[in-house]
Amino acid sequence: MKWPLLLTLAPLLPGNGGYDLSKPVATFDLPAELTEISGLTDVDERTVACLHDEAATLFLLDLANGNIRERHVFGPPGDMEGLTRVGNGFFALRSDGLVYHLQRKGERYTAVDSFALRLPNRNIEGLGYDDRLKRVLVSPKDNLKGDAGVRDLRQVFAFDPRTHQMLPDPVLTYSVDDILRKAQASGVKVPIRTTPKGRQIPTIKFRMASIAVDPRTDNYLLLSAVDQTLLVLDRTGKFVQLYLLDEKLLPKPEGITFLANGDLLIASEGKGTPPRLVRYAGHVSRGDK
Repeated sequence: MKWPLLLTLAPLLPGNGGYDLSKPVATFDLPAELTEISGLTDVDERTVACLHDEAATLFLLDLANGNIRERHVFGPPGDMEGLTRVGNGFFALRSDGLVYHLQRKGERYTAVDSFALRLPNRNIEGLGYDDRLKRVLVSPKDNLKGDAGVRDLRQVFAFDPRTHQMLPDPVLTYSVDDILRKAQASGVKVPIRTTPKGRQIPTIKFRMASIAVDPRTDNYLLLSAVDQTLLVLDRTGKFVQLYLLDEKLLPKPEGITFLANGDLLIASEGKGTPPRLVRYAGHVSRGDK
């Protein structure tokens, strides 16, 4: 275990339940085997589960030291990205939209079913569980093709974990331009680049790698690995906060989850650094999914 490192962040907004991401309570350098860690979900107060890109293997990690406790191969190699626990099982997402439903059979987790998400997106990375509404959230990484207005939109979808059926409409739609304007108005120093023609444009694109629901506030948290950002929106899609993560600590943040006590965990791929799991304190009680 390594002790907290400082992050460069947008300031916390009073009263929004924001985490103080400048003060992680623990930082674990993970084994090199997880250099391309992807997906993250809670298991219990001592354990989280994750995936590794290109390997259909479920890893269980010990929160006391970051060590791998168990490995469970459940399918052939593939671009595995999203993971969430529902009850005693898991849903694991391949980036092309194939979802594996994993259940424990004796000493092993195995795929008991698989199904394809019927979405217009072709690069889908984020899975998370909405405990209040009992549905699995899906956050695509790519934006839709079309005019500037279409490319500006980001959406979150959901499916029923019992039937595996997609909800007919997105559960959340938001505008990148609108979010960035509101972030700047709130005091966030959104990074800007200058184009060859001299235009200044934000560098943040919101290519979402992971999604979770904050059990304290009921807000959505959306993680973008390429931007090193954590976006917080309420249930209606209203802007709450944008955090700019320290790329030295979290160079490619690919997974986010909450423990039952409200602690927040973020996992990052290694990028000239070891892969990492960073934990932040929270204060809430939550029932089992």
